[in-house]
Amino acid sequence: MGYIIKDTSALITTKLTDFGRKKMSEGTFNISYFQVGDSEVCYGCLDNTNYNSLFVLQSQDNAQNGTPIPQKNKMNIKYPLYVDSTSGSTYGIPVKESYVDDIFNSAAPRGLFTGTTGYNATYSAFTSSAYTVNPNFVVDVSTLNGGTVITLTDDVIDSTNSGQTEVGDFLTIYFGTDVQPISATSVVLSYKVVNITGDTSGNTGTVYVEVDRATPIFTGQTGNGRCIFYPSGMTEIYDVYTPSYNWSQDAFDFESNCDISESDVKVWNMNSPWTESPAGLNEATHQDYNYFGSTGYTGTKEYLGYNSDEGQTDSDSTYYYNSLGNKVNLSPSNQKAIAIIHYTNQSIDNFYGEKFATQSYDNTDPFATGQGANFKLSIPWLMWHKNSDATIGEEFYIDPTGFTAQNLFQVNYIQSSKNIDMNNPGIRYFHLWDTNANDNGIPNRVGKVWPDLKIITIDDDELVAVLNGKSNRNWTLPAPQLGLITPNSFNGLGTTGEGVLSADTEYMWVTYRFNSTAFTESLHCNYYSKIAGPSSGCTDTSQDITLRFGSEFPFLSGEESLTGFSANELIVLTQKTTGSTRPDPTLWREINVESQISASTVNGFIVPSTLTGNTIQITKNLYDGASSSLYDLSDYIDIPTLNQTGVTYNFGDDYYFNGNIITDIQATIYVMNYKCNLGQTQFLDSSNPTWTGNAPYITEIGLYDSNKNLMIISKVQSPQKRLGVQQYPIKLDF
Repeated sequence: MGYIIKDTSALITTKLTDFGRKKMSEGTFNISYFQVGDSEVCYGCLDNTNYNSLFVLQSQDNAQNGTPIPQKNKMNIKYPLYVDSTSGSTYGIPVKESYVDDIFNSAAPRGLFTGTTGYNATYSAFTSSAYTVNPNFVVDVSTLNGGTVITLTDDVIDSTNSGQTEVGDFLTIYFGTDVQPISATSVVLSYKVVNITGDTSGNTGTVYVEVDRATPIFTGQTGNGRCIFYPSGMTEIYDVYTPSYNWSQDAFDFESNCDISESDVKVWNMNSPWTESPAGLNEATHQDYNYFGSTGYTGTKEYLGYNSDEGQTDSDSTYYYNSLGNKVNLSPSNQKAIAIIHYTNQSIDNFYGEKFATQSYDNTDPFATGQGANFKLSIPWLMWHKNSDATIGEEFYIDPTGFTAQNLFQVNYIQSSKNIDMNNPGIRYFHLWDTNANDNGIPNRVGKVWPDLKIITIDDDELVAVLNGKSNRNWTLPAPQLGLITPNSFNGLGTTGEGVLSADTEYMWVTYRFNSTAFTESLHCNYYSKIAGPSSGCTDTSQDITLRFGSEFPFLSGEESLTGFSANELIVLTQKTTGSTRPDPTLWREINVESQISASTVNGFIVPSTLTGNTIQITKNLYDGASSSLYDLSDYIDIPTLNQTGVTYNFGDDYYFNGNIITDIQATIYVMNYKCNLGQTQFLDSSNPTWTGNAPYITEIGLYDSNKNLMIISKVQSPQKRLGVQQYPIKLDF
């Protein structure tokens, strides 16, 4: 469902697996073995070694499911500890399911928006006190001049909600719209509140809010921007610090108050762990990924196959399509960051049951509850570069309507390369798709839905970027198509002779950014494209790089405006490496390619035809000449310095999902103290590919039957260091 909450949960949480319940109903329940593991520890992923701070997923009913595919799965323990050495047995001996029925229900829609649920849906932002701190202010956009102080006036769109905004809260501004509904292609930016002058709890005059970074320059524009304040963290608006009462607090008034608690947390959580700093971030002067928010979730990144290449196999690949429709596969080690969307709170109600329902579509009963087609993730404020209709907002599905022939609704599995007993079949997931078909008829995949974990991971680099408010944009950018070309002067560069790449062991990494002198600066394109040099058998022993773009800039405007985005310069960011070396965030070079595109700009603005109508060339002269022009992200976005104190906002700091999720849920119905002893010299070595050789940290204990089927799974509140003689008593009440 989510993560074990460290401050209130028990030391060990235990659940009988679906398989265990099935065996119990058959009268063949037995426990013969146990394993301990550290599957949710990522050793060495961060500079610090405080592994106790890592978050651990809750024990899952579906750690092993015995029903047929597509429900069938087998996960945990991905990385077991060896009993006696660095190889061999991982099983110890502890001191001790017939009728199957699936039931389905529809979970209530949850998220920050209300709106229709069909294609091209129209959404509005909720403004009540159940969702926001205060939604009642506007900003005159003409007062925004690129500073960090915003002047607000009270406009009262929700007289029932006039909460007091505090330092540390989040501020989202919908420029040029009152967000009722979200229809125009408006710039939408989120900030962290650094300081407040004035009273935000009522109509008491002007309020001045200082935010974490520079605002856009809109001095020539007219209109207002709607301002909505959201809480700084998991406060009482989104959750409470202790679980709600199971029954009404007035325990003595049984006639009027004997009602079960139904505390409903209305938003989903989101955490974005990074294991590599963005291009241009200098760790010597600014806070790198070790200081980003969500570092406690790097273990989940590893567990779900987004970090080390050797830890698992995958029944399908993580990929995206570049600007000209070429499929680009992304290995786990190339995944800089992901966004983990989960529902973690203190409510006693299990709103999402045992798992998301993922039944196949039934065209004879298209509205039946339980179908995977009913799952939908919505981001109403997103300007998605794959949206050819140029309409704001995007919806993503695991079984999108209109793509039956493409057979997208397929169950996939992550399998452990360290524990083969997990791999029949593995950790179950479905791809998450948009509804914009590429030339091959396939839409774009952006992430994975893990129905048994009840979480969603976004792994599309650009979507991860804009889900982090610090990127300073709500529009995504396409990846260019790279090519090799014989050095020439066709582009007016006057370059012939030696090319920038001279061997197939050399690689050029490429991304880009748009600069704006009269709008706002934002994060570079978060797709890193890569191309190898010419092979030894080629006639041309050295070649230059070309960049080409397709028609994927639907929101690029050729003027200063509150809708879409504008740019004056295109800067290509490049870095040459050899072998399997990843690019160094501090060694990207800036190459201004204005001379190659200026003839097709309009009044100094880059328009879509500027990009689609030009082939951009990166020559050896251009690359070598940029050796002193190293990219510095802090030149464009205010990012926290190394020793900065006070309120800061960095990548990964967002904690709530700024969107909606709709899903059906499923439960499988089928009609105990075991002591796991770890001896002084046992279970000291881990199969975790990130393990550094020191004492491992235990996150889970699994109990198995004689055939090594997982019967019971237990998770510890925080990773526990393996020391001396230890005992884990596994108790289960049901």
